[in-house]
Amino acid sequence: MKKILGRILILSSFVTLVGGLAVFLVITYFSLSLPKIANLADYRPPIKSQILSKDGVVLAEIGLEDRDIVEFKDIPKSITDAFLSAEDSGFYEHTGVDYLGVMRAMIANLKAGRVVQGGSTITQQVAKSLLLSRERSITRKIKDFLLAQKIEKRFTKEEILFLYLNQVYLGGGYYGVKAAFRGYFEKDLSEATVAESALVAGLLVAPGKYSPYVNPIYAKKRQSYVLGRMYANEKITKQEYEDALKEKIKYRLRKPAPFKAGYFTEHVRQVVVDMVGNDEFLQNGFKVTTTLDYELQERAEKEIAEGAREIDQRQGYKGPLRKVDLATFEEGFEKFRKELYESKSLYFTLSEDNQREYEITYKVDEAKQIIDAQKEVRAKFYSSRYQPGYIEDDQLLSNLDKQSLYEAVVVGVDDSARVIYVSIAGVTGIIPYSEFRWAHERVIQEERQFFPYVTKPSSILSKGDVVLVKIKKMKTTLLEESWSAFKDNIQKSKDYKTISEQSYVQCSLEQEPEVQAALLSVNPHNGEIVSLVGGTDFEKSKFNRALQSKRQPGSSFKPLLFAAGLENGYTPSTIILDTPEALGGNDESLNWKPRNYDGGFKGPMTFRESLEHSRNIPTIKMTLDLGMTKVFDFLNRIGFDAEMPKDLSIALGSFGVTLLEMVESYSIFPNGGKKITPKFITSIIDRDGKEYVYELNKTAEPNTEGVAKEEEKQEVVKEEVSAQIEIPSELQEEKNPYQEHLNEQQLYDVRLSYLMTNLLKGVIQNGTGRGGKWVSNFIGGKTGTTNSYVDAWFLGFSQNIVTGVWTGFDDNKTMGWGETGSKSALPIWAAYMKDSIRKYGESDFKVPLGIINVYVDKKTGKAINDERNGFLESFVEGTEPGSKQENSFFKKQQATGPSTEIFEDDEYFNNQ
Repeated sequence: MKKILGRILILSSFVTLVGGLAVFLVITYFSLSLPKIANLADYRPPIKSQILSKDGVVLAEIGLEDRDIVEFKDIPKSITDAFLSAEDSGFYEHTGVDYLGVMRAMIANLKAGRVVQGGSTITQQVAKSLLLSRERSITRKIKDFLLAQKIEKRFTKEEILFLYLNQVYLGGGYYGVKAAFRGYFEKDLSEATVAESALVAGLLVAPGKYSPYVNPIYAKKRQSYVLGRMYANEKITKQEYEDALKEKIKYRLRKPAPFKAGYFTEHVRQVVVDMVGNDEFLQNGFKVTTTLDYELQERAEKEIAEGAREIDQRQGYKGPLRKVDLATFEEGFEKFRKELYESKSLYFTLSEDNQREYEITYKVDEAKQIIDAQKEVRAKFYSSRYQPGYIEDDQLLSNLDKQSLYEAVVVGVDDSARVIYVSIAGVTGIIPYSEFRWAHERVIQEERQFFPYVTKPSSILSKGDVVLVKIKKMKTTLLEESWSAFKDNIQKSKDYKTISEQSYVQCSLEQEPEVQAALLSVNPHNGEIVSLVGGTDFEKSKFNRALQSKRQPGSSFKPLLFAAGLENGYTPSTIILDTPEALGGNDESLNWKPRNYDGGFKGPMTFRESLEHSRNIPTIKMTLDLGMTKVFDFLNRIGFDAEMPKDLSIALGSFGVTLLEMVESYSIFPNGGKKITPKFITSIIDRDGKEYVYELNKTAEPNTEGVAKEEEKQEVVKEEVSAQIEIPSELQEEKNPYQEHLNEQQLYDVRLSYLMTNLLKGVIQNGTGRGGKWVSNFIGGKTGTTNSYVDAWFLGFSQNIVTGVWTGFDDNKTMGWGETGSKSALPIWAAYMKDSIRKYGESDFKVPLGIINVYVDKKTGKAINDERNGFLESFVEGTEPGSKQENSFFKKQQATGPSTEIFEDDEYFNNQ
């Protein structure tokens, strides 16, 4: 017996030893494979990146996870208590694993026959969420146990809670308590109530199941459970417990958050992503500070929308959206109002039966009461031509705004009063003559046509038509809005007393424009992009017409040719013939007889007048005189790298170019001939403070490799020839004095730059741009209109801002007769520039050394001594009329006249 007992004892000892060894080996094995976390610096959860305007406005927040890291000391005790009560009430007692808690959970689960309770501590949850996979396995559970204990040894309890409360997923896309409280309640953590803390803590176990947005009943039950645990753990008093149960929580309504300044912001996002990688950008908390002036950007977007609207209305009315039955259209009032109130509301609460109650609440039978009240008024009218106004205490009134477009139903049309009555879900509006007279038949063609104002509203609309309207004024009367000749009829009417008691909203007839427009504005001294609008609506079309669309610039390209002319011997007083003789060129394949926009000719005219009035023939003759070599030498030097044909057609802007390229080129004038590099971003910094440097859209450097090789060849040839023949000095080419001091930064002579600003001021003061004269006396610019009114441009500048505007259709169809740069683009440009000048100041362009002012006859360009009738013109000193020009370069240029070779007809360029 003793032997048996001894053997059993030996065997049990052996089993214990083997078991202990096995446990040791398992622990050792898994310990070696555990991930490492040395300190809190290793905690690097994904955080969002931000794109900011120059003035600190958040244009976009982009990331895989919506998370904001918050220090533990900044988390209120009520939030910490709520999470501990809900998840781990013994957190401060255990060392990572709560063994009693695990046993309780096992017993509870066995009794229920399913998993109803978990035994994981907060430390284990930290281990799982930060360092381990989400797999459900014994292996993962063992690692869970081991790692939790290692974490407890490495970190303090507060550090563990810091990790936990910043890491946990709490539904709605929110990670961590800071993001959750902002997302659910639009509150900072310091503003959190006990009730809100309990609700958020209750989400952790199953964010989808307990979401107040998805399952408000479950959310309330879970919140009650957490509050009960807080009370049981003596974290709150009985009174606080009862008050929290009764508290009506306000939940933030989740609404789409589109990019601000969409076209600009999306371009910046793409550039940074290309630079650092998409995953890095989404997870590494970049702060991208841009050059955008958000105040001016808002103005730019407003003017682009308004400008497109005006062009669209000149093109005519597309007609009503649809038709409804007036006998039943009031049935839609309730739906319209509820949807509008919801869209206007910022939060909702839950009623006793857990139904949503929005910040702006639809009142019981609200629509019916409005309808009944209007029927009472309608019954008082003797004539059916009049419509009752709105009800003064209708809450829909205070929730309508002047920026939005609303669908409205036509409820009456009065040709004699020239008004259209509409109903916006029960709010009666009047569209007066001034706000619908534009709505003629929609015909868009390049041939001249005349459409008289629409005087009879019945010719365009009838009762039951659904139309788009915009509210212009919140309160008006029929007497105010009626046609002047009809006012006496109203005052003599039996209904006058009732009419005088009615109030209406004044509306305009609207439609969604199809035409597009773009604006780009830059600081000419540092290249910073101030505003960028790539289309009328970023949400409808992401195509960026300011950066991606290549359109023909038409006459807006002329200033670059005139700048080349000044560099090659022309002066503001040089006479150029605007005559109908045929022209010839050096390219036999290009033969045409161009004409001016108006089809006429003005004879001899000065260089200035040719530019101010955008005359085609003088521009072509000057270009022909300069020759393609000199023109392209200038364009290449200033970085204008659009793809262009090597012929005279460039004189009329018949090639594709982006708005950015045009604005960049114009910038050399107010910037004294210096190069700019367009700049969208001022800094890119990641979460660790590392700064990234990237030059965006760097101005294309002239390709000098081929030129250098060609120059080397020429030098070799010159050496070979000079060895055989001595070239007389008078036949050697004279150097251009305007190019002697140019370098990589100074691309154009500073004196000529000033002359160009002065000439382009004349375009606005006296020429095709005079529609912008009201903006300032110290601005310059140029219109541009392409063949068949397909593209309309205005490019211009003040001392501190250069802005370009383009308008047109994406499919290159005509915008209609007369839609020129001065009519379509200039109004947008002028309204925007007025605000930019208000913000950045107004001053005349600085006169450099070497400029002389002389009174000239503006028609002949000759100097005169009559200040009263003369025009004060600026010249580079030594080139003014009557001067004795010593430089043989200028003598030669002045002696050179335009070619008189013959050209044949080519209709393509006739209407430029």
